[in-house]
Amino acid sequence: MAARSAPAGGGARGAGPPNPAPWVPQHHRDITLGRLDGFLNQGQFADVNLRAELWAASCASGVRLEVYSHPKDVPYPSYDEAVQMPYRPCRVGDSFGPSWTTHWFRIRACVPAEWEGMGPLMFRWDSGSEAMLYDNGPVPRQGITDQRNEYQLAERAVGGQELLFYVEMAANGMFGTGPEGIAPPDENRYYTLKTAELAIPNAPVQALWHDLRALTGLARELPPGDATGEAALYTANKIVNTYRRGDPASVAACRELAAGVLGVRDPGARMQVYAVYAVGHCHIDTAWLWPFSETHRKTARSWSAQLRLAERFPWHVFTASSAQQYQWLMQDYPGLFEEIRGAVQRGQFVPVGGTWVEMDTNLPSAESLVRQFLYGQRFFEQQYGAPCDVFWLPDTFGYSGQLPQIAQGAGIRYFMTQKLSWNNINAFPHSTFWWEGLDGSRLLTHFPPANTYNAQADAKDILATANGSKDKDRSPSAYMLFGNGDGGGGPTVDMLESLSRLAGCRGVASLALASPSAFFTALEAGARDLLTWRGELYFELHRGTYTSHAANKNNNRQCELLLREVEAAGALAAAVVPAYAYPRSDLDAIWKDVLLYQFHDVLPGSAIGRVYDVTAKRYPQMLSQLRHLRDAALAALLATAAAAPTATAAAPTATAAAPTAAAAAPTATAAATMAAATAPPTAASASDVAAAGLASLGLGPTEVVGARHLPLSGAPMGAPPSQPSSQTPSQTLAYYFNSLSQHRREVVGLPAALLGAQAHVGPDRAPAVLQWASDGTEALVIIEAPPLSLTPVCSADVARGVAGVGPAGPGEGPGPGLGLAWAWDGQAASLTAVRRSACPWLTKAAAGAEGAGGDDVVYCMQNTMVRVVFDGSGRLLSLTDLIWRRELVPEGAMGNVFRLYEDIPLFWDAWDIEVYHLEKSRLAGEGMPPPKVSILEQGPLRVRLSLEAALTPTSTIKQVITLTSVSPRLEFHTEVDWSESRTALKVEFPWALDAPLASYEVQAGAVQRPTHTNTSWDWARFEVCAHKWADLSEPGYGVALLNDCKYGHGTHGNTMRLTLLRSPKAPDAHTDMGVHPLRYGIVPHALGWEAAGVPSYAWAFNAPLRAVAPPPEPQPPRQSHIAAAAAAAAGCGLSASFGDSNDMLYGANPLSYDPTEPFISVSSASPNPLAAAAALAARAPHSPPLVLDTVKLTEPPLAMPPPPPPAAAAATPVGAPAPTPAEALVVRLYEPCGARGVARVSWPAWLHVTRVTSCDLLERDDPVEGVEEGAGEGAGEGVQGARGSAAAEGKRDAGRWRPRLQEVRVNAAPGSGSGSGGGGSVDVPYLPYKIITLKLYLEQGGR
Repeated sequence: MAARSAPAGGGARGAGPPNPAPWVPQHHRDITLGRLDGFLNQGQFADVNLRAELWAASCASGVRLEVYSHPKDVPYPSYDEAVQMPYRPCRVGDSFGPSWTTHWFRIRACVPAEWEGMGPLMFRWDSGSEAMLYDNGPVPRQGITDQRNEYQLAERAVGGQELLFYVEMAANGMFGTGPEGIAPPDENRYYTLKTAELAIPNAPVQALWHDLRALTGLARELPPGDATGEAALYTANKIVNTYRRGDPASVAACRELAAGVLGVRDPGARMQVYAVYAVGHCHIDTAWLWPFSETHRKTARSWSAQLRLAERFPWHVFTASSAQQYQWLMQDYPGLFEEIRGAVQRGQFVPVGGTWVEMDTNLPSAESLVRQFLYGQRFFEQQYGAPCDVFWLPDTFGYSGQLPQIAQGAGIRYFMTQKLSWNNINAFPHSTFWWEGLDGSRLLTHFPPANTYNAQADAKDILATANGSKDKDRSPSAYMLFGNGDGGGGPTVDMLESLSRLAGCRGVASLALASPSAFFTALEAGARDLLTWRGELYFELHRGTYTSHAANKNNNRQCELLLREVEAAGALAAAVVPAYAYPRSDLDAIWKDVLLYQFHDVLPGSAIGRVYDVTAKRYPQMLSQLRHLRDAALAALLATAAAAPTATAAAPTATAAAPTAAAAAPTATAAATMAAATAPPTAASASDVAAAGLASLGLGPTEVVGARHLPLSGAPMGAPPSQPSSQTPSQTLAYYFNSLSQHRREVVGLPAALLGAQAHVGPDRAPAVLQWASDGTEALVIIEAPPLSLTPVCSADVARGVAGVGPAGPGEGPGPGLGLAWAWDGQAASLTAVRRSACPWLTKAAAGAEGAGGDDVVYCMQNTMVRVVFDGSGRLLSLTDLIWRRELVPEGAMGNVFRLYEDIPLFWDAWDIEVYHLEKSRLAGEGMPPPKVSILEQGPLRVRLSLEAALTPTSTIKQVITLTSVSPRLEFHTEVDWSESRTALKVEFPWALDAPLASYEVQAGAVQRPTHTNTSWDWARFEVCAHKWADLSEPGYGVALLNDCKYGHGTHGNTMRLTLLRSPKAPDAHTDMGVHPLRYGIVPHALGWEAAGVPSYAWAFNAPLRAVAPPPEPQPPRQSHIAAAAAAAAGCGLSASFGDSNDMLYGANPLSYDPTEPFISVSSASPNPLAAAAALAARAPHSPPLVLDTVKLTEPPLAMPPPPPPAAAAATPVGAPAPTPAEALVVRLYEPCGARGVARVSWPAWLHVTRVTSCDLLERDDPVEGVEEGAGEGAGEGVQGARGSAAAEGKRDAGRWRPRLQEVRVNAAPGSGSGSGGGGSVDVPYLPYKIITLKLYLEQGGR
């Protein structure tokens, strides 16, 4: 037998087994993934894992630091200012603060000689806060944050080179200065400088780190057993085994292993969604956990960093929204703005969105939403050559059902958001779908399947995008928005390195970077048979934002309404007063700030206190300026009217020349332009109906069984007021401006200062005032105000108590048909007897209602329409419709009840009011002294009750309850002094009504929402947003709840609730503390809310008639040059006719401006069923078929962007603007009730209109071919034709609906039927909830 040699290294023991193979264990998935995480991440093993070798060299000793610390709350210095400031030495380890301060560092660095030729040369900085680096003048180069803390100084190091650059450090982090989460900010926080050094990266190791991170992501995110996932797990573990610290060869071997997985492009393993598109994104909240001023710098930090990334990764595509942020950048960093302009031209930087800011869409008015697009789209078109076609709103708390129409009207085709993925009750069922608005307009909509706008571009987010679509069978594409956001930052090097490895690798869907427009174009081309979601996109979270920061919401509403008034008055003045200068620059500045404050974390009330410090200062300034601008425009109009040769005849006082009580309108012109079907009820007819209603009950207008009459101010109750002599001249004391398109009949208060010497005793020693307000500061008078006009009030009107109707005859009260109002007190038993005898169908005893207790005083307020009974605590015991014999308060219930609810959400304090809050409440005032109720005011025109009560030991309420003689509207003027913690205050009204749905006003329309909890989709809407009104109606009858500044509503069964106040403590610890004035009102009505005119009631409640002093100085009126030529020809005994290419004629004897004649009026041009039904309701207000929302001057043409001004240039021009001709008026209307028909928009002869067109919301005239000639009434109504591809449907919807203007009559001759003195009109078809914009072009020769 042959001997065997011993193995190498063997001993004398002879032969043995061969060398054993290395032991290979079975890999446990979770253990292996944990090993990989430990090898990659920062943490306890960072000194020995891959991170330990990411940098080849670093040097802190060669860096010298000096600092200039800027004082807190002083505007930040610019670069040019900062470099001139005094600096002091500092070093790493020093702390800088306090919160919100700014510190400029001057950095001198010497490159070590041994680094010669190494690269790239980086500067590393870590102050634990936000910072921005400048290395070559005033253009910021890159933001530095905890997500991006190095900056490349040079491609290669030059040994011994001396470098000088600056870092601007802000004493705040990416998410403010709070200790954690959404907690209120720490105002005294300091930040420690941890790192300031030069460094050279270890490029091969860094590349390996990105390889291993990508493999680990695939291994974790692909399902167990997936071939690519198993290969990635195996390979990543092998890389850890192969790597040797300090061994470049092992690094190369590891990278080769990684390429075996990441380098494979195998189409066989594609996901169902075969195309994932991605775009870099940086969501920067315009204010949130930081103030507005910090956002200026966040924008510069984030966007400059994207330019640096694009230099390193030329394929990078980044998108950013919000024209406001671009404008800030243009103002503060003009050099950076120009760099971005270049990147836009290269396609690397893509403006998106089309709005001024990423606004809230629940709370702003329709016109505010229109202006978001108008200002945003005009900015983008002016600066970058084209408007946006993608509406970009990823982080807003719900989406109004009118957004598709408004966005489409501003040139938008597509919509991107994802916020509904946060719903905490129901999962939204679609990712890609058609969103159809209330009017039928549609937007192609996409929700990114990764359910975030802050994707990290790793395997998790890419696979979630590929697999997460809920419409994979209909849409082959999905979009991923990657980049750090909310506090800014955007994409990082790590994200782009990840994309470069994972895009299209085996097991991952193909991925391409694409701009939003490119993505939606591809989506539209490939999608098919998409489903449709109609109406609002209700967000099932953050419902508390309808109420938080109530004062801010109140200011927003008041600004919106005043802007409307200023624009209407200013447009009219610009059209008729030559010397008047339309305040365009002032209005633009105010509009832009109003829009800014409608950002989705500001108006909703979810920002820190510093944000509201800014708005609380700016809002009063804007309100004061708007009142001044409105009054100046109205004064110019009145001065022009006073100077007109025919002023006396054209604008007589109400007493001398107003029409009789039987007239349907106060002037012949108004009467001629109002269609019979929509004319307001005459005073006589209202009186007849009311009298008939009372007679049927056996009651006269002053009879209440058991009532004890109280003396009235001015005159005894039973005696008519003395009337001034008809021979006595009557002085015009004031004018009242009606900014609405509806005829109005209201009780107003004339300021005593305007009464002058006639304040106390009138002619013939008669009382000069029929009724004073309780505080003696106002004389009450009833106004009959035509639409959009100025109604004079003279001394005789004040004595009669009526202006705008005929004088009262002998023995008459304050005008016929005005009803009577009074207050009284009595015993509960008497009240019960009164109610039983006056209302025999009523069986409830009011005193037996829950909580009535021992109250022995009740208060009754009554006019010819309603009787209202309150108990001694100010609670509503009875509301009786005297005409329709309806008791509205259910048996055993009470209204105007205040309840306190425990308001502790799951997490988002200022944002959320959760469903369980309704389970835990108590009556306000429990255990407190009883409320005080007293009669505040009594008289024939208005009665008022006063209520004062303690809600809690720390909060009180004051309320004035008002009923006038001319309306069924019951008003509650309320002031709450609020000092609570996480408590909500609501007022509730139960009604004797049963309806499964309640109606709520939204922008330019209304929606219905359930009052029951049948499904989770129903009860999820326990708190909803509404604007000026909510309504609960059953067939034939209903009640509307009006408000002047509130948005949070809930209708549960038959109980309507209005959320008045909340008291969250984060992120603002003082939210809503203090005094809050507010108003709400109740309107009982016959029929549904549409026929009852509830929108008109609500508009009148929010836009009161405005008193204007008579003009001090006359101004020359404007005269048409055509009319002047006609007059000259007539004076020479000649005849002449004038016309334009459209054969539009002018009257030969034009009228001068008449302030009492409606500027614009709206009536029905076709039979209107709602108007016919309203006539049966007897007391419904005049409600034109369309609401006139806006009258303004058209926007000027866009100009090329001017060169950036010098840094020291004044931002605001000095001097008043010069008058410029009013070329065209923009008239915007909307249909409020979901009806259809034809409306007539009319104007007087003195408004020299030459042409009328329809236009879009950007005020671009519709081309002739877009008029849809020959189409039927339903043409363009929304969806039509067979469904096909999304691209085909998109093309169809791109042809947006426009009204086909009919019967255009421009300045017709007197007697033509367009008005008493001529004028013009246009017939406008309308469809449900349509917003219609017209342009009225004005004659230019006369200016």
